[in-house]
Order: sequence, then C-alpha cells, then structure tokens
Amino acid sequence: MFIKANFSVFVFSAFLVALTTAANAATITIPTTDAPRTIVMTGEAEVKAEPDQAVVSGGAVTQSRTASDAVAANSEIMSRVFDSIQKMGIARKAIATYGFSLEPQYPPRNDKDPQPHTIIGYEVSNGITITLDDVTRAGAVLDALIDAGANQSAGVTFSIRNPQPLLDQARAEAGKDALNRAQIYARSVGAALGPVRSIREGYGGIAASNSIESVVVTARRVATPIEAGQQSITATVTIEWAVK
Repeated sequence: MFIKANFSVFVFSAFLVALTTAANAATITIPTTDAPRTIVMTGEAEVKAEPDQAVVSGGAVTQSRTASDAVAANSEIMSRVFDSIQKMGIARKAIATYGFSLEPQYPPRNDKDPQPHTIIGYEVSNGITITLDDVTRAGAVLDALIDAGANQSAGVTFSIRNPQPLLDQARAEAGKDALNRAQIYARSVGAALGPVRSIREGYGGIAASNSIESVVVTARRVATPIEAGQQSITATVTIEWAVK
C-alpha cells in the first residue's frame, strides 16, 4: 500500500511538470504599445565645378662626398628655381619649400662583410610648391621649374579655394533626393510621410580632377599641356520619417 501511494504521487507530480511546461511553451507576450511606423531613406547629390587654384610642386636632389658640398649644390639649384618663378611675377608668399633632408649614403650591403658600413657621401633633397590662383599658368610654371634645374618628380594638383557653397548646394540636393525617394515609396504602399524623426549626414567629399602626377625631364621638351578639368563635390544624407 505504501509503494502504491508513492507511485501515485510520482505520476501526479510528473503530470504537473508536463502541464507547466506546456503552459510556458504557449505563453505569448503582447506588447502594451505599438511600435512606431517609420521609413528611412538615403539621398545623394553631386555638384561639379572647375578648379580655381593650382599647386605646382617639384624639387631638387643632389649628392656629394661631403655634406657641405651636397647642401651647396642643392641651394644653387633651388636659388635658380626661386629666381625663375619670381621673374614670372609670382608673389613670394605663394612659394613655399618643404621636405628638406640631409641623408648619409652608404655602400651596398655585403652580408659577407660584418664590418660597420662607412659613410661614402651625402644626399640632400628639398621641395618647393607654388600656389596659383590662375590655373592656366600651371603648365608654364611647371616648365620654368624644370628648366631651372629641378630634378625631383614635379606635378600639378588642382583644387577649389572655397568649396563650402558648393558643398551646401550638394547637401540641399541630397536632402531633396531623399525626400523624393521616401515619398515615392510611401505612396506606393498607400502611406504618407509624417514629421522628420532624425537626420544623419553621410560621408561626402571632393573628388580630384585631372592632375599631372609627374613629369619626366628629358633633353628636349615641349611646353607641358595641362587641363584642370572639373572636380566633383558630393553629399550624402540619411533621413528618417514617421509614416502616417
């Protein structure tokens, strides 16, 4: 009789556990509030304009057995470059030097010779940039730079001095693009746009126009033709609206 009672209690307990598990599996959580209906759309825009500023760059590299001779040779070239540029009527404030360095030179490494390398000479490099508000003069200035003795890679880059108004224009057009897309999608599903919930600006930028990366100096050269082309200013914005 004692064994039978225990067996009945065990069966009843197992029944309660199974019933509780089934009840938990069937539990459904009902939210107390409805989730807001929204639409998120990204707009993009591009504005193109001609560059109104050019930067011509170049430089000189000289080598000699002594540091003083290498510096003197480099200074001579850079002095000719400065004189040539100023003779073109370019203001001194538009001319700047950069990247001056003096580096010792060593013989080629020989793994069979464990002795420390000795200095066999020195190399001096110095760069120059000329900022032009008249981009049509870039080719002539580049030629003058090379003719004066600049033997380091020379190049021209173009830019827009004040891109802010163009960037603001691109932003406004990107906002209109996002709004137009959102309205099209909302109408297609029988909805309407409500108030704006958030605005996040994406990554925009200024794409470089055509530029002369480098010019090879040869014994006989002709005038360097350079065209500024156009630059693209882009803007991206992501906007979230409530949906009615």
